Amino acid sequence: MGENYCRNCGTQLDPDARFCSECGTEVSEDTTAGFESRSESAVDTYGDSINRFERGTRTEGDTTFAALTHILALVTWVIGPLIVLVVTEDEFVEENARNALNWQIAFTVYMLVSFVLLFLFVGIVFLLVLPVVDVILCIVAAVKASEGDAWRYPLTPSLV
Repeated sequence: MGENYCRNCGTQLDPDARFCSECGTEVSEDTTAGFESRSESAVDTYGDSINRFERGTRTEGDTTFAALTHILALVTWVIGPLIVLVVTEDEFVEENARNALNWQIAFTVYMLVSFVLLFLFVGIVFLLVLPVVDVILCIVAAVKASEGDAWRYPLTPSLV
């Protein structure tokens, strides 16, 4: 009998295992069906020699366009993510466009508050640090989107 692999994460299972040691998914006869031979199932099911679980993607959405949405937000502020949100039909890209749009709105509010605090000589620090934080967070979000995650920006309310 061939080796069994977890249908959820692709980890090799012990023959008498009841749960996957990696992700905790319950193992049953139908759970390992189709994964008797790792190389055969990867080639037959997905058309290439790389198993879907080894790629690390957790979505069927367009990860490249989702990642570009976050980079587009750096250049076009809210205009780019708003256009992407309106024209896309891909659920994953739409979720990333929403996240990018929410962050750009929150970033604008943070910059306005920093400008007001500038008169108290406290805002100068925020006016210098926030643009750097914006670039860093947009790059992190783009990398996460390219990996298949719809990463939410920290300290960002869901406005859209």
